[in-house]
Amino acid sequence: MEKEYKFVRFVEPVDASALGSMSTHSLRKRLEELRTLHECVEDSDWSKEEIQSVSEMIAFKNTDIWKSAWFEVKEILATREHVARSNKERRQQAARSKKYR
Repeated sequence: MEKEYKFVRFVEPVDASALGSMSTHSLRKRLEELRTLHECVEDSDWSKEEIQSVSEMIAFKNTDIWKSAWFEVKEILATREHVARSNKERRQQAARSKKYR
């Protein structure tokens, strides 16, 4: 039985052709998920078992698969129409900027 790791962040690889059929919202969410990953293995507190369990996934930014996924998403988003932020996102951004003044 394979052990599940609930707090290990990773992103599943998606074929470039499948990315083209995704909505702009889904692509932006994927980009955000890619941003949240650890820079490298050394920056994480993962055990060897956790690292091995996600060997087929995108887990660290310093890998070629992460760079490829990042540029594929950015390339597709560059061809899409700009989606303006919602009022809720603007209010949240304003609140965050006031918090750090």
